[in-house]
Amino acid sequence: GIKDGPLPVLAVAALLVHAEDVALYERGSFVPDWTSSLAERLLRSPRGLEVRRCRIAGARREVLVDLARILPSQPASQPASQPASRPSLLYVVRRLVRRVLALSPYARRTCRIGAAARRVRDAVVQAREPAQLLFDDLPAACGCPSIGAQPIGREQRQRFTASLRAALDEIERAYPTLLDRTRVSIAHDLSLPEAPAELAAELRSRSRRIREITVDPSLAGFVLRAADEALDPDDLLISLRTQLADRPPHEWSDADEDRFAVRLADVARRFRNAEALRIAPDARDGGLDGGPSLVRLAVARRGRPEQERVLSLRVADAPRIDALRERMLTALCEGGPAAPDDALTALALAAETLMERASGAAADDDGHHDDGGAHE
Repeated sequence: GIKDGPLPVLAVAALLVHAEDVALYERGSFVPDWTSSLAERLLRSPRGLEVRRCRIAGARREVLVDLARILPSQPASQPASQPASRPSLLYVVRRLVRRVLALSPYARRTCRIGAAARRVRDAVVQAREPAQLLFDDLPAACGCPSIGAQPIGREQRQRFTASLRAALDEIERAYPTLLDRTRVSIAHDLSLPEAPAELAAELRSRSRRIREITVDPSLAGFVLRAADEALDPDDLLISLRTQLADRPPHEWSDADEDRFAVRLADVARRFRNAEALRIAPDARDGGLDGGPSLVRLAVARRGRPEQERVLSLRVADAPRIDALRERMLTALCEGGPAAPDDALTALALAAETLMERASGAAADDDGHHDDGGAHE
């Protein structure tokens, strides 16, 4: 007998009051939170929405208490809910779904996490029924048996809770791990320190040195971003990742990371070639000082591709490098000083092997030398 005008308002009010016991579904899919757009759809097309009352007892109640303890607190923007000491099914499910929906697009789609973490993430994203998610789908994803109304041991509950927490933590670490992994790749391919601040400082210095001689479009964009003084180290690295993969890293797929790796290797090769031109004997310094000294090392012999690297000699590393050099010279002089040509040849071949390993190429050193090799 209620008129059409106040009916939607009263319906929404009732659903909010009973939010911890009544699940809302839209076209068969569980809706974790009320939004203004959802309220508008309720007013315009209520037939697309369904409600279901959820009450939990027995062993499942104990599992809810355990899960409530490992999930993040309710956001301040959300209405107050039941405390973790007496959580409802929807209280736990909503917090779980929010945790997954708050992930970056990369974390929600990457396959570069463990199998259990992928199963947990997919179960939450594809959830249609709260009780089935918590007591059937998630235990199965964690390699645990389903949880029914019958009592279960504390050890079984703890194993499920610990497995779920580990999977959720791994999913949340997926994006930070991607950033760490790609930062190390940039440092390795360009022979830079791995610490973000040191990496950014040295890359800026080296990029400024080659900026005026860089005409290759594929390298110019990278160098301009790398030389940008306005960006802090983390933002600089984000900018470089975006430039190399054509989209911000939080939106990457696994294919984007592969594309980043290929383009980084190509840019690093072109970057080192430009640095080799900058430190050629007839190159002008251009008044650019500061930053590490650069050393060009090249080894070429007949029938094999030339190996070339531009190396950074940093002030902080100088004592360690000097000590290593002295040990090498001492080794060459053991049993009597080696002939200069023999010592240089041995050093050139050792350098070639090290550069092949650093570039990931398969070294095929059979111990024989080709006549006519040139060493620098």
